[in-house]
Amino acid sequence: MSAWITNGQQLDLQAGIRSGVAPGLSVRMMDGPDTWTEGMLLNRNRGIQLYVLKGETRPFPGVYLPNLTMSMGWGGHVGNTASQHYDWFYEVERYNHVPVIGADFYLSAGYTLNVIPLSIAIDYKPFAEIVPDRLMRINLWDFGCTIRYHFTSKI
Repeated sequence: MSAWITNGQQLDLQAGIRSGVAPGLSVRMMDGPDTWTEGMLLNRNRGIQLYVLKGETRPFPGVYLPNLTMSMGWGGHVGNTASQHYDWFYEVERYNHVPVIGADFYLSAGYTLNVIPLSIAIDYKPFAEIVPDRLMRINLWDFGCTIRYHFTSKI
């Protein structure tokens, strides 16, 4: 117990919001100096999905700004989404919620501000998922903007 108290452990967290095809909330934990694990709770197609991504951040290639970085990662998601169908008996369109599971890629260009612990990123997050009503759904056009606040604490 005393070893935990005397050896403070650094915990770096980032929490933010994301826009795009799948907007929502994100929390990123820095595993090492350049690696991270991120959890996102996003809303897409009238459903909610939970994403977990594992990636790394590096200086942006070819640009010599110390606060400009490039992040890349892979992961997966589970959740539900609404599937639209036409009810011929009542002659109306209805939505059924169906489960989804999928794989994701993540690529972003981000800039961290010096004055306040805030970062802004433009990201690209394509995905492929298995949906019961159509065998597979692939979206290559999920571009978004993420704003994160950086928390650093001693445990």
